[in-house]
Amino acid sequence: MSLAIGSYEKLHDLSDGSDLLNLAWTQDERDLLSVDVMATVSAELAAEVAEELPYVGDYLVKDPYGEAVLGPVAAEFFGRPGWAASVTCGAGVGPLLHGLSLLAAGGTVEVVTDVYPDYPHWVTRAKGRCVPYGSGPRGDLLVLERPALRDERFAHLDAVRDLCTGAAERGAVVLVDESNANYLPPDFSAANLAPEVPNLIVVRGLSKAYGLGGVRLGYCVSSPTATDLVRAVVSPLGTSSLSLRIGRRVLGLGDVTSALRAGIARAKPYVRDLLAEAGLPAPVTAATGLPYVLFPNQPRRAVELLRERGVQAKVQPVWSAATCALTEVGRMSVPLRKDRLHNLRNRLDGRKER
Repeated sequence: MSLAIGSYEKLHDLSDGSDLLNLAWTQDERDLLSVDVMATVSAELAAEVAEELPYVGDYLVKDPYGEAVLGPVAAEFFGRPGWAASVTCGAGVGPLLHGLSLLAAGGTVEVVTDVYPDYPHWVTRAKGRCVPYGSGPRGDLLVLERPALRDERFAHLDAVRDLCTGAAERGAVVLVDESNANYLPPDFSAANLAPEVPNLIVVRGLSKAYGLGGVRLGYCVSSPTATDLVRAVVSPLGTSSLSLRIGRRVLGLGDVTSALRAGIARAKPYVRDLLAEAGLPAPVTAATGLPYVLFPNQPRRAVELLRERGVQAKVQPVWSAATCALTEVGRMSVPLRKDRLHNLRNRLDGRKER
């Protein structure tokens, strides 16, 4: 079981209701994209039908990792056409990380930032071990999130490059989980370093910001050298042909999140202040770009207090880089539509929406 997925099990619903504002996850992001992504997906599905289902009927045995379909458009998305990097696709970020945990089988992983607990969990099941970065034992692999929930040490590409250089000196690989990087522009991505950094693997998807988790498409960007490692552990033919078609079309839209980024930047400090004024325990904003307010202290109490006001947040499991143990943080998504912001303010003031 994915520990992160398990954190949703006890939530009553995943949509708003008359007596509940659901902020356990973000569900109004697509309204701020510069294109109608769902209309784009619908048009692509209609084209697939009009063309007599060529992708549905095609078993891509000659392109088992989806590189021929997604690779060129990924290069264009990052502004690097013709780059010397490879793309390896899978059925979402989670399944890719599950496969990549085998890189640490019987070895040591240094956890550089706090991460979702799934990868360390899978490393342990593969008879590997996780240790804090720089704590003494040298890892065969270093793992970090960009952007991490709160840690911004690696927000700039130079910091990632330096990390990779240090790791390469001892033959280690750096794995970057960029699940959340859709909230930032393409030039933020460590994928831009892949053509020049041989020991870097960057994992991304279409769930965050795009709201296309159901398409089940994730992709790794890596140098040819690192790609050999990736494809030794990631299953071929893990992505449906139709998902690849949709992903190619969506990435081909380019950077569609600039207005979303601006909306998050406006709303996040306002929401944090609302929560503080309502007496919630020490709310803090998540790292730049992320649409969350966090409760690192008393996470369960914070979620309980919000629930009493008709607001659903969640207790997010986190693997601590400092202790290499499972911890928790309270997490509330920032509402972005004006009506949902108004709804939140009323509930925090003790007035339910009617």
